Amino acid sequence: MKILEQMRRGIERRLIGNDSSIGTITRAVKVDNGRGQLMPTDETTTHKVLCTVSYQSGGVWPGKQWEGGLTIDTSPYVLARHDANIETGDVLEWRVKKYVVGVVTRPENDGGPVCTQAPLTEAK
Repeated sequence: MKILEQMRRGIERRLIGNDSSIGTITRAVKVDNGRGQLMPTDETTTHKVLCTVSYQSGGVWPGKQWEGGLTIDTSPYVLARHDANIETGDVLEWRVKKYVVGVVTRPENDGGPVCTQAPLTEAK
């Protein structure tokens, strides 16, 4: 078995599977503004994603991505499958709380993404 497959299964079982719930992602619908740029509209779409929200990365990938003082290590973050449909700017509702998704990263090993992770800020 390839290392990539082992890492994906390990993350899904031990990290996501231990404390996961179905989260709801709300995303603004974007349309082309006529100049090749996608602009958000007042409409939104929603879909479900299996994920976990934590305050510690547990040594998975302590990505020190800086986003206004937030890092994955010191702020709430979302961890989901490598192919999870999560984008920067989405709103994640997970266990009654709402979060705005920060910079989404998909750490790679052995030629492919292992998981999806992003720092979160609590939405008011």
